[in-house]
Order: sequence, then C-alpha cells, then structure tokens
Amino acid sequence: MVVICEECGKIYHLDPTKLKSHINKPEGIKIKCKVCEHIISIRSPIEEPQASPQGSGPVQSVAFSESTTSQPSPNTEPAVAVAAAAQESIQDKTVSPTEGKDNTQAAAPSGAQRVARKKKASTKGFGLRTKMFFLFLMVPLILFIGSSVFSQLQMVDLAKSITSESTDVVRQMAEDIIVNKAKSVASQCSIFLQNNPDLNKDDFQFDFDMKPIAVQKVGSDGFTALVEVPSPDQDDETGYLIWAHPREAYHGQPLLPQMKSELGLGYRSFQKVFGAMKGGRSIKGYYRTVAEDGSEKEKFMAIEPIEQTPYLIISTTFIEDFTDPIELIEKRASRLTDNTLMITIGFIGGVVIFIGLSIVIYGYRLTSNIQMLTDAADRISVGELDVVIDIRSKDEIGSLADAVTRMQDSLRFSIERLRKRR
Repeated sequence: MVVICEECGKIYHLDPTKLKSHINKPEGIKIKCKVCEHIISIRSPIEEPQASPQGSGPVQSVAFSESTTSQPSPNTEPAVAVAAAAQESIQDKTVSPTEGKDNTQAAAPSGAQRVARKKKASTKGFGLRTKMFFLFLMVPLILFIGSSVFSQLQMVDLAKSITSESTDVVRQMAEDIIVNKAKSVASQCSIFLQNNPDLNKDDFQFDFDMKPIAVQKVGSDGFTALVEVPSPDQDDETGYLIWAHPREAYHGQPLLPQMKSELGLGYRSFQKVFGAMKGGRSIKGYYRTVAEDGSEKEKFMAIEPIEQTPYLIISTTFIEDFTDPIELIEKRASRLTDNTLMITIGFIGGVVIFIGLSIVIYGYRLTSNIQMLTDAADRISVGELDVVIDIRSKDEIGSLADAVTRMQDSLRFSIERLRKRR
C-alpha cells in the first residue's frame, strides 16, 4: 500500500500483509513522517477516525482498503510493535504527491493487485514502428505484388492466346489461298488448252501465253508448276514430267527425282503427301524443305488436276510467308510484356523505398515523441515536476504534450496549495 504525507508530500510504501491484522483494531496504526514529523494514522475504512494523539505534529488519518476479503488475525501484537514494523517497512523513496483531499488520502491497491498490474505492464507486444511497418508497408506491398503478378500473368496469357489464335487463323487462311491458287491456275490452264489444242507440251515452258498462266507466284517465294500425269504403263519415278516450272532446267524432267535431290531428308514428307494423289483427285499437305538461308522450313502444297487434260497444277510455298508477320507481332508482344514486367518491378521497388523511408522517418519522429511523453509522465509520477516537455508537433501528439504540461502545472499548483494550508 502507498501512504502519502499531506504536509511534505513524501510517499511511503508499506506491506499490507504485515499491517492487515492490526489496522482492523480500534486504535489502528500511527506512523510518524521522517521528514516533517507529521503523524499519519492508518485505520480500517469502517472505523471512524480517532482524535489526534498528543505528539509533535498534526495527525493524518488514512483508510486502509483490501481487494480480497480475509479474516483479521488475532490480536497478538501490541499496536506499538505494529507501528514499529510499519515504520521499518517504509521505503526511502520520495515522490511528488498527486492532488488529494484535504484530510484523507486513499490507500493504493493491495499487493496482489500491484503485482498483477506490474506483470501486465511488463508484457510488451509489438512496437508502434513494427505495427506501422507491417500495416503500411508489408500488407500493401503483398497486395500490390499479388495484383501486379496477376495482371502480368493475365497479360502474358492474353498475348499468347491472341498470337496463337491469330497464327492458327492465318495458317488456315494461307492454306486456303494456296489451294484456291491451284484451282484458279488449273481452271485457267484448262480454258487455254481447250482454246489451243494444237499447242505442244514441249512448248509450255517457252510459250509467252501459256507459261504466265501455268507458272504464277504464290506468296513471296512460292510458285505454281504444270506437271504431266503418267500413263498407266509408266513408273511414278520416271513419270510426272515437268512441262512448266520457274526453273527452265526442270523442263521435261521427272518430278520425283528432282524433288528427291532438292529436298534431301524432307523428301519422305513430300512423297507421303504426293503419294496420296490417286485417281486424279485434289490433295494438300505439308512437307519439309531447306530454305535459301540453310534453315529447314515447312512448305504447304496443293495439287489440282486440270480438267479434260493429262496434266495437273502444283501450288506450293513456305507457310512462313503468311505466318511471319504474326510471329513478329508475337515477338513484339513478348518484348512488351517483358518491358512491362521490368517497369512494374521498378515501380514496386520505388514504392517500397518511398513507403519504407516514410515509415522510418515519420515513425521515428512519432515514436520518439511518444517515448518522450512516456518518460516525462514516469518522471512526473515520481515527483519530478520540473521535467521539460519539448514537443513542438502541431498534431494530436502536440495536443497530448500540452495536456501533460497542463497536468504538470496543476500538480505543482496543488502541492503549493497543500503546503500553504499547513
């Protein structure tokens, strides 16, 4: 328990367990202040204060209160011994008193309550700066990174989906263009041959009217060619003679040996597509070939028979002639997503640095002011009423500092008023 001398303001800390059984006596306990020799009388709250005994100074009566109900101990010790024990239990710690009543001071909570409060006060959680760092940096950062990653993945998936679907659409369109080209050239050649029945097949390559019809450009590197269908008694290897081709050296030569020499390992894929042509029907398919730059690429071929003639039209070109623009778009989209990712990462880094510095600077100032006020309040609570509170903040912390300063002035004025009453 805590007893405060109302004359000089000295605070005494007494052990209530030693005084509990004797305070309930009618005479209570009387303690003399070591500083001003003021007599302090400690009584049970149910007893009326007795008159001041004869002594060297006035008497102060203090009511004793307990947080737990306990039976008083038998009256085995004289009041003088108890007073001596109480006087010996006084701790030499002088603090400034708080504003109280004129004649009585309320005793502090019991020892059990003070121990519980001390344990509660000693339980320290996360600091304000830690909470600010977590709430204002970590949580927004996690949410921002999550949303950025999700947006980036969605952008990548969208770009891949668009380019993939566009590539498939363009590939289908390219196939249709090559097939339609073969049909168109076959139709034109059929009309021309019907109108020129005397034209010899040996002259197809050199006729100024026939060759432009039979040999046309497909895509950027493709072409059409006119090939004779072999008779039933001819072999496929020696049949299929070429009568109109962009290369004059191929004129009159069998198609398959020429393609075997030109395609190399890709000839098997060409033979697989070409071998499907039976009974003069149209066919189409892909085969592998080597481009001028030495890279292996994919070609699409469509074969269309010329009606009422023993000839057919081959239309072929690199499929990349049509899909390359889409692939360029896909590469640009990939570079764009990569650049966006780098910009997003840089922006996140800048935000993290900015928020981190803001929390460090502002949080340090805020917690420093709070710690200063806490230290000032602790010092005021032990009687140091001349503590200087130097906080010039114009926010709520500044208002709190002003309130603590007013409380400090009020305590100082109350003590001066009590001393004057003496």
